[in-house]
Amino acid sequence: MDSNERIKQPRKTVYILLLIGVALLLIFGVYLLVGRANTKKNTLEADASGVAISEDLEEAETPNRSSQSVVKKKYQESTDSLSSKNGTIRLTQPHIYLRISHEQKLPLKLSAGVTISDLTCKVGNTDIVDVTDGVITGLEAGECNITISYGSESVQLPVTIRELNVVDECTYVDGILIANKSYGMPKEYNPGMLPVTAQAFAQLKADASVDGLNIYEGSGYRDYEFQVKCYESIVSAYGKEYADTYSARPGYSEHQTGYTIDCNTINDEFGETDEGKWLAENCHKYGFIIRYPKGKENITGYSYESWHIRYVGVEDATAMYEQGLTLEEYLDVDSVYRDE
Repeated sequence: MDSNERIKQPRKTVYILLLIGVALLLIFGVYLLVGRANTKKNTLEADASGVAISEDLEEAETPNRSSQSVVKKKYQESTDSLSSKNGTIRLTQPHIYLRISHEQKLPLKLSAGVTISDLTCKVGNTDIVDVTDGVITGLEAGECNITISYGSESVQLPVTIRELNVVDECTYVDGILIANKSYGMPKEYNPGMLPVTAQAFAQLKADASVDGLNIYEGSGYRDYEFQVKCYESIVSAYGKEYADTYSARPGYSEHQTGYTIDCNTINDEFGETDEGKWLAENCHKYGFIIRYPKGKENITGYSYESWHIRYVGVEDATAMYEQGLTLEEYLDVDSVYRDE
């Protein structure tokens, strides 16, 4: 082998190694692009519509770790009161939430042979509630009990009647601002991330970290103009019907209210992580709810979002958590775009 051949041989080896390196870089680059595309799609899909509460709740206390157990699970503790002594009458709901002028049937399961006409209903305050032929009607805002009796057996049904008001193009139910598919906010509504939300989330994050978990803010406040870009990009990519399931139209997003945070990674897998499970079981202790829970898509109008939390205050969040209610059910409102 002459000197030229000896020079060519290592050069050939170098070229081969370079080609292998380039190929590996190309494969890695494609992997990154695919991952980024999926992340972008999940981020776009994550911006579901929402609701915000009134400024009255900004004075609510943020719980600390030592006081979390003080919040009583009153609905879980009163399970026995859902049935009368011999089980002839059973409530299928522990509490009724109804708006003024709205109606609902008594949530009852009766023993065989017993009918509504066999029952006696005594209303604690007839100015607030009327019960006729097994139908509850809200008369004015307030709370009272309905005692439902059959002979010597009876159960008590707590009822809360709520009032809806519109102020400056925003809709409130008992002071809670609604911003779902049925109730929007004006373009000018621009509060930024509210201190009460930030403070409550900071405590939640700190307490989760004590348990070895990392919960962080993936996305917080978004203004009207941002939502325009977000929504239109999804419509352009997937169509309007798809967009309306995963994203809010401008003016209907919870993120515009300043009471909403998307936690960590915005994808379906988050709910199965330790952080996602902890959030679902504990966020109410800090005044948050999982805004779009699994199995309630037909009520909220949006797909399940394990990462999306909404501040409503500890008392209301705990009541919704313990009764398994969405905000729509709790406030007796729907969530449907009027052009659907």
